[in-house]
Amino acid sequence: MAKVPKSELMTAEETCLYLKITQRTLYRYLRSRQIPAFKLGKEWRFVRSDLEQWIRDRTRTPLAS
Repeated sequence: MAKVPKSELMTAEETCLYLKITQRTLYRYLRSRQIPAFKLGKEWRFVRSDLEQWIRDRTRTPLAS
């Protein structure tokens, strides 16, 4: 049986599970426009590849010397 590919488009709940953060933290990121997202109707949606890039960008901060 073939694996079902994970959806590229994620809900807020799925995003919290994916990032291992609480909804409170996610909505704080949304309010401050720190995380890539868009609204579909009244619901926030997140694109998995955008989140992966966001994570890579956040982990590439130069070390202080």
